Amino acid sequence: MQTYYKEIFSLEKLAKAVNSSPRTLSRLFRTRLQTSPAQYLISIRMEKSKILLLNTEASLHDIAIAVGYPDGYYLGKMFKKYYGTSPVRYKNKLITQPSWRDMPSQGAQIDIARTQPLRYIDYDNHYQYNGEGELPMFRNAKPSLLLTLLLCFTIVLSACSTGTTNSNASSNGTPTPSAETSTGANTDKAAVEAQTRIISTVKGDIAVPTSPQRVVVLYLLGDVLALGIKPIGVSDVSEGAAFEDELKDVQKLGTWFEASPEAILALNPDLIIVPSEETYEALHQIAPTVLVPYEKMSTEERVSFIGQVVGKEDQAKELFTDFHKKVEDSKQKLQEAGILDHTISIMEGGKDNSMAVVASKQFGRGSQIIYEYLGMKAPEIIQQKIDTATGADGESVSFEVLGKYSGDYIFRSSYDGMADLTQNPIWNNIPAVKEGRLMEIDFGLGYYSDIYSLNVQLDYIVEALLAAPRVK
Repeated sequence: MQTYYKEIFSLEKLAKAVNSSPRTLSRLFRTRLQTSPAQYLISIRMEKSKILLLNTEASLHDIAIAVGYPDGYYLGKMFKKYYGTSPVRYKNKLITQPSWRDMPSQGAQIDIARTQPLRYIDYDNHYQYNGEGELPMFRNAKPSLLLTLLLCFTIVLSACSTGTTNSNASSNGTPTPSAETSTGANTDKAAVEAQTRIISTVKGDIAVPTSPQRVVVLYLLGDVLALGIKPIGVSDVSEGAAFEDELKDVQKLGTWFEASPEAILALNPDLIIVPSEETYEALHQIAPTVLVPYEKMSTEERVSFIGQVVGKEDQAKELFTDFHKKVEDSKQKLQEAGILDHTISIMEGGKDNSMAVVASKQFGRGSQIIYEYLGMKAPEIIQQKIDTATGADGESVSFEVLGKYSGDYIFRSSYDGMADLTQNPIWNNIPAVKEGRLMEIDFGLGYYSDIYSLNVQLDYIVEALLAAPRVK
């Protein structure tokens, strides 16, 4: 990556180069370097762009091409996000410093020659650009302007295809619209209004389709699926997710925080559902876009709100009526089996002589099912933190004291390339491990906390507990 930072990269390509799988490589990056492959590549490109900015008179566009971005706009956006200020301000500030002129020039080390615009896709950072057929006049246009222009072209083309002149009508057999038809604008407007509803959101009142047919969803995939709506486009799906098979044929748009606006526009959605301010700002000009502030909502509040957005309020209520009944039935089964009152730990990792222990009901990995809905407890040293946690939280625990954090039952988040602890004497002497009450839960299955995933997680966790040996 240090040598070929200008090239087209993908997680699959990197993994193949080191004889690994994409998932394993991503995990190893995070473990060893505390970052993702995508962020590591960004850091390289930012450092190279800074050197060129300070030591050459190259334009932002030429610098962008030199470090692997398609144009100056994208470079400027990434530069400001990384360094906290624009490239121009960054350079102007340093130029005013007396010592700047004495800095050795490093710009010659980097090739400024123009290359083809690049395309970069990764699970942790999705950036996609296709240089084929690019219009020079749009090269430096901001996404909001570009999207507006594309929408205008669509409207104009639609008008051209239906509003032909008399002479054209006689030549292609299409009748000229009558005066009655052309004066029916008020009727059309009323028909459009009848097909939309106004809903209140954190971004104000928004008109959404009464019955959306072409929905794009980022991150909140399972909630929408559970309401009976099959999206036409979604953010990347974690391998092993409860709904992976249902969405296998649906177009993937990249990570939820950097989904491609161009790809979404091409899908012609009538409703977009997003989880963050950044995604809302990037996409709201394409179609009616609803921001769901999921981190500030309970699961039930979130699903109820999404149900209102898509016109499925009754289905949302039924989902939770059925879910709560299922939870109570599950608790009764565990109680009758003598399991409900025993402690459970959720762990992940195991390298470098330490293990991550979940200390929150919102961490995923089954924590919401176990600690919130089933109401089961962790060992006291962890339970104190679970009771006070206000968000996702975990703790790195040394193997020497891991026994204090280990419950009567242990769920370990599993993934390709995780640490092999079968020969670790400390791990094997933990009672839950020694006596067969260690269970694995797939990372992808436990990653999401939507109502669809929670239902599947509940089934899996309860079945695993019932099948495990009882505490002696």
